[in-house]
Order: sequence, then C-alpha cells, then structure tokens
Amino acid sequence: MSSDPKAKPNASNFFVKSGRFLWRHKTKTVLVAGISYLALLKYANAVKKELKEKIIDGSVLVWRINHGSIVESTIPSRMGAGLLGKLLKQLTGGTKEMTMLEALTSLEMAADDSRIKSLIVRVSPEFSNGNKGTEPLSVGLGFAQIQELRQALATFKTKKDAELGQGQGRTYFFIDSFDDQSTYYLASAFTDIIVQPTGYVPLTGLSSTSFYFKTLSEKIGVKMHVEARKDYKSVVAPFSQSSMPEKHRENLMSVLESLNDTLVEDIALGRGSDIVSMAAKTTTGDQPAAAVAAADIVRRAMEVGPLDSAHALNVGLITKQGYSYDVQSIVGPRKAIRFEKYGEQRREELNINNSSSSGKRFNRGIFSGASESDNKQKIEEVRKLSITSEPILTVGVVYLLGTIERLGVQGSHAIADALRKAALDTEVSAIVLRIDSGGGDVIASDTIAAAVDHVQQEFGKPVIASFGNVSASGAYYSSTSCKRIFASPGTITGSIGVAAMRPVITQKLLDFVGTNVEEVFATDNTSTSVFREPEGPALERYQRNVDNIYNDFTSRVAKGRGFSAEHTESVAQGKVFTGTQALSNGLVDEMGGFTRAIEAAAQLGHESRFYSIVKTVQYYVERINRENIHDMVAMERFKSVDEALKTIKERMQIQVQKVAEAKAQAKAKLGEETKESGSNSSVVDENPELKPVVTSIDPKDFVNPKPYKADILKNIVVKEFPESESSARNLISKIVGSAVSVSVSDALMQEINQLLAQSPNQVRAESDQTRFK
Repeated sequence: MSSDPKAKPNASNFFVKSGRFLWRHKTKTVLVAGISYLALLKYANAVKKELKEKIIDGSVLVWRINHGSIVESTIPSRMGAGLLGKLLKQLTGGTKEMTMLEALTSLEMAADDSRIKSLIVRVSPEFSNGNKGTEPLSVGLGFAQIQELRQALATFKTKKDAELGQGQGRTYFFIDSFDDQSTYYLASAFTDIIVQPTGYVPLTGLSSTSFYFKTLSEKIGVKMHVEARKDYKSVVAPFSQSSMPEKHRENLMSVLESLNDTLVEDIALGRGSDIVSMAAKTTTGDQPAAAVAAADIVRRAMEVGPLDSAHALNVGLITKQGYSYDVQSIVGPRKAIRFEKYGEQRREELNINNSSSSGKRFNRGIFSGASESDNKQKIEEVRKLSITSEPILTVGVVYLLGTIERLGVQGSHAIADALRKAALDTEVSAIVLRIDSGGGDVIASDTIAAAVDHVQQEFGKPVIASFGNVSASGAYYSSTSCKRIFASPGTITGSIGVAAMRPVITQKLLDFVGTNVEEVFATDNTSTSVFREPEGPALERYQRNVDNIYNDFTSRVAKGRGFSAEHTESVAQGKVFTGTQALSNGLVDEMGGFTRAIEAAAQLGHESRFYSIVKTVQYYVERINRENIHDMVAMERFKSVDEALKTIKERMQIQVQKVAEAKAQAKAKLGEETKESGSNSSVVDENPELKPVVTSIDPKDFVNPKPYKADILKNIVVKEFPESESSARNLISKIVGSAVSVSVSDALMQEINQLLAQSPNQVRAESDQTRFK
C-alpha cells in the first residue's frame, strides 16, 4: 500500500475533506465535543467516587454522633409533615438521622467484615449538609437503647479480638466533655475513651425529681378529682398529693436501685481492666490490688462526681486526655469510612434490604378495590412461598412510639392499619411490634391490642414485641397477646393499672377572674360538668368505669401471659419494673434487643409457616367469592346478596350429595377391581369431580422442611410498615429475597392449584362445607 503513488494524495484528501466538513458544522462539532467531554468527565468522577468509597481491607469506621442522629424510626411524627418535613429539616440544618435498626445491623455487619479493623466514634456537632452545629453534645438515647448498642459493640470487639488477636479489637470514643451520664454509659463500652483535659465525667448515679401541684391548684381554685387503680399507679399523684406517697417512693426506689446497679455493673465490665490497673498503681500494701473490685471504685466515683478528666483518668474511667484531632493519628495509613455510608454499601454487598430509607419496599394497595386477578395473583404468590428452595424470611416491623392516642399518623388506627397491611403482605412471615411508649389512651391501647389478636388469629402470623426504653401501662396492654416479649435490662415496663383525672373549677377561681357560670341540664345527669365535683350515683359510675378498665387490663395480662389471678395482681396495682425485674416476674420472656426480636420472629414465622399459608390462601379465596357475588348481584343475576348466598347454599348441598354418591360408586368399583388386579387407590383421586376442591390440610403434608436458623445478616429481610409513599424511593428500592421456605407434599400443591382453577361459586360452596383448619 505504501508504494502506491495515489495513497498519499488520497489520505491527504481525506483529512482535508474531514476538516472542511467539521468547519462547515463547527457549531455541532463543538457541541458534540463538549457533550463527550462532560460524559467522560462524569464517568471519570464516578469511577473516582467509587474508588474513594469502596470498602477495602484495612478500613476504619468513623461515626459522628450527636443528639438526634439516632432515632427509633424515621416515620413522620404527629408534628411532622412526611417528606416535606424532612426536607425542611435539612434546609434548616436538621441532623441526618439513622434508625436504631440501621445502627445495630451496621455494627453487626462490621463485626463480621474482616476488612474493618476498628471503630471510632466522635460526639461533635454536624456542620455539613446545611447543619448549623447546634445539636447538644450527647447521644440523646434512653437507657435501654444504649444497652442495645453496648451489646452490639461488645460483639464487635469480641469478633475483632478473635480475628486480629486478643486486645487488638479496639474501639475509640472521642468527646470534648460529657454533658450527661447516658453518653458516658455508651462510651464505657469502648476500649479507649479520649476526653479533653478541661472536660468532665458527670458520673453521679441515677436520681428522680417530682413536682407536686395540689397546693398550687387549691390556691388558684382548681380541684383535681383523681381515681387510680391501684396504690402504685403514680401518674396522677402530682395533682392529687402534696408529697410523694410512701408506696410510690418504695416502687421508685426499687426501680432506681435496679437501674443504678445495672449502670455500675456495666461500666465496671466495660472499664474493668483500666480501673483495676489504675487501682493497682495507687493501692497501699495493706490492701492488695486483687481485693479492689471495679464496681466498688465506680460506686465511689459516683459519690464524689462529677469528676474532672484528670480524676477520671486516675481511676480508669477514661483512657487518656486528648482532642478530636488525634483521630487522624489513630486512623494512620488505614482508610477512614463514614459509618452511615458503610452500612448502605455493605447492605448492597450482602443483598440485604433492611428498613433503611433507601430500602423500603413498595406495598401494593390491596385495600383499594383489587380485582379478581389481583386476588388470584396473591394466592399464587402464597403458593410460591411454599416451594421456595432457600429459607429467606421477611419480617414486618411496626412501630408504637410516644404517647398512645387514637388519631394522627402514629395514632392507634394508623398502627392497627399497619399491622393489618403487614399481615396481608404475602411476603411477610412474622411481625415485630417495636414499642417505646409510656402508655396513653385506653381506647387506643385496646384498638392496637385487638389488631395484634386479629393478625395472629386470622392470618396465622406471629407478632413479637420488642420493648425499647419504656413499654408501660397502655403500651404493655397493647402487647399482652404477643407470642413473645423481648426487653433490655434497663427497659421500664409494667405499670399495669389505670388512672383517671378530671379538673373541677371551683367558685374560688371564678371569683378571682370575676365571672359567674350558670348551667342548665335537661336531665339529672350532671357528670359532664367541670364545675361540679362527681358525687352520688355519678361518682359511683365514674369509679365503676375505672374498675372495669382495670379488671379488663389484668384479665388481658393473665390470659396473654398465662398468669393466675393471684400472680397477675402481684405484678399489677400500677407497679413499675425494670426489664431485669420483669424477666424474673414473667412480664417479659427474654432479655434481648431489636435484632434479637427480629430473629426470634423469623424463627417463629418459619415454624408456623403451614398455618400462615393456609390462612392467607383462605383470606383471598373468600375475598374472590365475595367480589364475584357482588358482581353477580350488580349484573342482576340475583336480586340481592342474600338470594345469591341462599342459591349457593342449595347448590352446595346438591354438589355434596353428588360427590358422596360418586365416591360410593367409585369405592364399590374399586373393590371389584382390587379383587381382579390388586389395589389401585388412585382411581378416586385422579378424578377431580369426585374430590372436594378445599379439604382439611394436615401439617404432615409438609415433608421435611429445611432446617432454619434465623440470622438477620444472612436469611432475614426486614420490611417496615407503614411503607414510604415516595415513588422515587420505590423505583430505586432493591427487592431482595423471597419469604418462607417450605417443602410441601403433592397433595397440598394439588389442592391449591385446583382451588385456583375452579369457579368462584363452587369454591364458595365447598369452602363453607370444609374449612381450612
């Protein structure tokens, strides 16, 4: 080619023509070049970002914590405004939130990840993402929540010690100064605590302060009429008493002492080696170091607290004095990864869809007029659950937070609706009711308790209660029928009792403000008046209502927990308990945090899979039948629903009779064939006309289901209810895993398939005759 004399001119002509072409279209050329450049730049930045954020072997997690950065749930509160509220919070400098479940699972994932070598926590204000850095320098968590994090941190340290060598699994906690005991309580679970030289450790022990307003209310002319059941129900005492009643003091001291003992023991456990080591340096010859108990030193520190950082260092409560700038020297050549970012990336790696904001699943509206095909699809989804090869279970999580009320986005009706949606979700095998509430309205509490019963009875899905900081009074009422109840040692629970209070405005207040009130009643019933104190029959009715509520409460506890009347009364009367005390008296089943409750729910869901599948199929079959009856009446094939039901019942009786006759004939024929050619028991079963569509199913139909050991990091999908309504989030949600893994016999599969193939009328008729059990 190079020897051809025409080749060079041709090549030259090509470049010339190309140059002319580009010049003639120079505008488009520049535009294409610019777009190409931007595309390449975007790709290069994406690659750079991926490399920067990639988790590599030798990484260290850095976690910035402040007040409000860890919450139970990101579901909008009663005062919130959903996603708009969250957007406004970010624009005005709100703290980026991480849920407790996200924090706990991220710690568990990091503990099992050999690439992660250490964890560093900094308590400091947030200035990025529009935050103004005004958050209090504390963790802002309750006693029980801190205990759950401490347990996860202990697991992290134990696994890193096993992986890196004893004492090498180190965790670091940086803060300029502790503002409260709860933040130090969390810090004491870390191997190294670094505080500024001018900082303090306010370790003083637990206490309680109560105000009493009886004298004040009498002075202004307002009298409080109070009914409490029983002696230990203290919530209304500040308005009816001038000082703390003796039984209230007795109960409060019991709770405080139990919590304080736990606080001392946990701090001594976490800081024990440093405390004993420092004590050995200062111990005299008359007192051997072995005789110095870490718990005793912690108690002595509480008696003289708060301690400055130098004193705290001398007794081993902190590791050293320092500043947040020292973080870089600890990280060294290792790669620092933000804790929140790690959790997101690790979940993607493990293909786990936890209930983070980027992982909430979209819940199809099965309440909004689903068609027959939709219902049949639901049955088909349930059918597929029974033949899944790998046991990956979905656990629904519903939150009960704050004061229990009837209305609002977290009111009782919203919570009951969330429970029902979780039950109707064909993927969900079990439900965890996460509670952090001190109680509230009795009607609202009853609504939630009834919803728990309904879910378990009608859908066969177990509900597990997970108590957070507090689950008392109406909150405990709501959980009485849960299959199992989990709590932390520091959870406050119990308060099984009732309190009612109504103000009575006296003439003294009216005279003071210079007004008069005249009331007129059409009947003799004056119980609604706030200007008259209840008396006579009105007072008796008022007291009787309170007694009835108390009796209903104790009856629910006795039934749900399997208590005798005597034992129920011994733990009732309004008494408050810590989680440790509640475990000993039977009000809770097990000490365990949120993740432990989820694993227990998955395990129970696996064990009750047969009952749950049958119940769910039954629900959608009956729904199909109802909708078809309504359609036939609408098309005027029947005059009314009652007529349609009557006709179906008559046809059912005829069908049952025909089936019985056909079975008798087949049996006789089978007997003759058996004499001639041996038994052939499949004659009746092979003819679908001779077999009811829906028959009783025995658990023995399940053939050797695969063993299942619940592990939240391996075989559990968490699904939060109510789910996010953001379509953008729904589009990017990663739908992972399937639900219950069950091996069923051909007999059960055949029955469900026949159920889908039959006419709605026949299904309705025969399901009325032989129900699922």
